[in-house]
Amino acid sequence: MSIHYLTFVMPGAVMGLPHDTPFFVLGAESAEEFGAIPAVTSLHRIGNHVMPFSHASMVLGETRVSDVWATTSTEQYDGRAKVVIVRDPVPQEVSTEYADLTEGVLGPDLPPWLGLMLAQELRSYTRDVPVTVGRDAQDVMSIGIDPSAPTTFPAWAHQIIPPES
Repeated sequence: MSIHYLTFVMPGAVMGLPHDTPFFVLGAESAEEFGAIPAVTSLHRIGNHVMPFSHASMVLGETRVSDVWATTSTEQYDGRAKVVIVRDPVPQEVSTEYADLTEGVLGPDLPPWLGLMLAQELRSYTRDVPVTVGRDAQDVMSIGIDPSAPTTFPAWAHQIIPPES
């Protein structure tokens, strides 16, 4: 099973917004593997690593993020990030496990399916989740847990692309 992740920052000017937006994207190589992607309800950052949580449980381990991503989530996006769960398979021949430490979405080596996702041509669930910053991911008191956040799909999503009829 392969769950892929991608982190990037979308400049506000591209989206017509006054702020940049940090993204944390999860996808699977096959439709069968989609069910193994957890509903991330918060992220906890230590330096340039972020750990996804579903309530008080860490899921999937840690992921690298850029300096731009870290700063944007704290200073421009109110201590949050946009989590996207891609419901369509992502191409397995493209590695998505990278994030340049100095660049956001304009960085090199972004997967070709990112354009499809941003154009809303890939089915996905999207939710803004809190991002906390600390020294220890084991300290539950330093993790921003949203106990009211659903942990099943589609209830988890703030936005469903395309909208379900």
